[in-house]
Amino acid sequence: MPDLIAAAPRTLIRLLRLPNRVVTRAFFDLEVNGAENLPRDGPVVIAANHFSHLDPPVIAVNLDRYLRFLALDDLFAESRVFAGLLQFFGTISLDRDGYPIRAMRESIDHLKVGGALCLFPEGRRVDRWGEDPPKRGAAWLAWMTGAPLVPVAIVGTQHSLAPGERAFRRTAVKIWIEEPIWWDAYENDADPIGSMMDDWYAVVDDRVRHWNR
Repeated sequence: MPDLIAAAPRTLIRLLRLPNRVVTRAFFDLEVNGAENLPRDGPVVIAANHFSHLDPPVIAVNLDRYLRFLALDDLFAESRVFAGLLQFFGTISLDRDGYPIRAMRESIDHLKVGGALCLFPEGRRVDRWGEDPPKRGAAWLAWMTGAPLVPVAIVGTQHSLAPGERAFRRTAVKIWIEEPIWWDAYENDADPIGSMMDDWYAVVDDRVRHWNR
């Protein structure tokens, strides 16, 4: 029975992916680039910039993997219904103020069995790209598990359900899935995790800075 319960969100997402993808691509005039860069199987850490509440669902239905997300525990406190949905779809709660030991262990366990994990290194929705330095968790997880770190850039969502645009509105959205960053290319660096995040930032910045003026 536990295995059936664990499989339920994956099955539901698989069934709903095509209709949800059609809706999001039509409503948001969505364009996805670089789908071939996402490994089809095996562990992968996906790290994206974060403007809007729309970012997780739009990314989830338009990438061809079942994704678990890391989310701050604040989201789980918003309502019981919302917290239940987050838990059902496998979202991992991250303690904002304490040490995220449990969240990191759960994330590593998910990656070690070949799962895909998505997180937002800025740590929150931002009004403008670059206002917060990226946190190091994405690179640390890739380093600890040997998973590739795949940068994802998303633009357009800053105009809907974002800090500066709280209303839900139609907006053109673009997603770029960039080439994986592999941990072993940094094993001789003095600060390999920092170097990986510097390269993640540079790749995403190359896409986002032109759209976030």
